[in-house]
Amino acid sequence: MATHINDWASAVAVHAAVHPSPRINAFSSNAIDLISSDGDCFAIQQVGSFEEGNSWTGRIEQSADGSSWSDIPGAVFAAVTAANNTQVLRFRRTARYVRYSATVEGSTNELILAVLIGQQRKSF
Repeated sequence: MATHINDWASAVAVHAAVHPSPRINAFSSNAIDLISSDGDCFAIQQVGSFEEGNSWTGRIEQSADGSSWSDIPGAVFAAVTAANNTQVLRFRRTARYVRYSATVEGSTNELILAVLIGQQRKSF
């Protein structure tokens, strides 16, 4: 696998795990099938408005069948405690499917959230 991508738009598969939306509770996104991709993955978590005094922690999970999930080592975002926070992770999956999952601490954890997950497409 090359480490340099000249044609980003056709060489990388990018999926919206969470479209920009308000969130108030812990949740897990739908499964993303990465069968047509290979190599290291990346995830971008962007939090806009956020009620300070609370904590939001996102992570990427993986599954071989799309129903039984486990954490991916090193694929955990730092806890968000203030507004306007963007974080990027690089990780390697060992299963076909991935998803975003989040936990919250605090009473009212309203925030605006978007999450992208991507990986280089397989080349034949």
